[in-house]
Amino acid sequence: MNTANSFETWTNRLAERPEIYPHQLNLINDTLLLVELSSSEVNAASFLDQRVLKQSTKGAWIPWQLVADIFDMVPKSKLPGFIFHVGHCGSTLLSRLLEFAEDTRSIREPLPLRTLAQDLADFGDGRSFLTQQARLDRLRILSQMWDRGSSHTVVKATSICTDLLPQLNSLEPGARSIFIYNGAETHIATLLAGQNALIDLKGFAQLRLQRLRQISGLDIQLNQLSTGQLAALSWLSETTSATRSLENHPKQIALLDFESLLQNPTDNLARLLGHLNIHATSETVEKAVRSPVLQTYSKAPEHKYNAQTRATILQNSRARFGQDIKSALSWLESLADQSELVALTLQKFA
Repeated sequence: MNTANSFETWTNRLAERPEIYPHQLNLINDTLLLVELSSSEVNAASFLDQRVLKQSTKGAWIPWQLVADIFDMVPKSKLPGFIFHVGHCGSTLLSRLLEFAEDTRSIREPLPLRTLAQDLADFGDGRSFLTQQARLDRLRILSQMWDRGSSHTVVKATSICTDLLPQLNSLEPGARSIFIYNGAETHIATLLAGQNALIDLKGFAQLRLQRLRQISGLDIQLNQLSTGQLAALSWLSETTSATRSLENHPKQIALLDFESLLQNPTDNLARLLGHLNIHATSETVEKAVRSPVLQTYSKAPEHKYNAQTRATILQNSRARFGQDIKSALSWLESLADQSELVALTLQKFA
């Protein structure tokens, strides 16, 4: 990445320049990395993390307060819609389908949301850099930046960010989000089928356990968990967060079981577009569900992948890891006996 150091070059008319993208937030020195990305680069990216940067990408770290001062002078705009999820449950697919609506774009897995989610978890342990209000202010300004350049923007968060749901919903009554999930058994089978399952599960395991212990009070030791239980932990951490969010903001969050989307994509897509206040004709919805999007792997569209491919993978995983899956589900039931929140979550999502 090419580094440019002139603050004025990057902040001039910043509120009007969607090509200047807020890529990364550094809470240690309180700066924001702005990079130049075209709309086609943003639309194509499945992950707006380091993989989207090229050697030729221009960028600069700007003091957060400088960015905040600019947007404090700008009239507050509506918030984007948000997609939260348990991971590996069709959230990228959904974000690509929503893009078929006129003048709608999706931003997938922006890094600043991960940073704020980690800081929120650290707040529960007294280790955060931000106060609750400072975190809300950053969410508001980042949302304004993501919303530049189109009539409608949908931000798909990384799966570890579900605790931000109530934060976003509290910013304004009109905030709208979607929470997409698999049932517990399907989620565990999906994750165990991955080639690098253990590595993937350990990547966010500490943060997920940190969050789960804070809201449930459960005494879980990470080094005592099997691979199947790690998969169950990933599901439980996100679904308990959603359960708690629904208590205070039920009308602002639309739920979607991925199986339902696969079985009835037309009605579900129309319902979710309506929830996000995005107008789309029936012809637009039909165009989306008949497009190649449902026949390719959303995170790598060059690969063929459809509902039958998924069903075969799940069937093989259940045959291979049946005992691990059963043990992990029993573990979830044992946690439900210890926590009312977990019991309610299993009733709602399992």
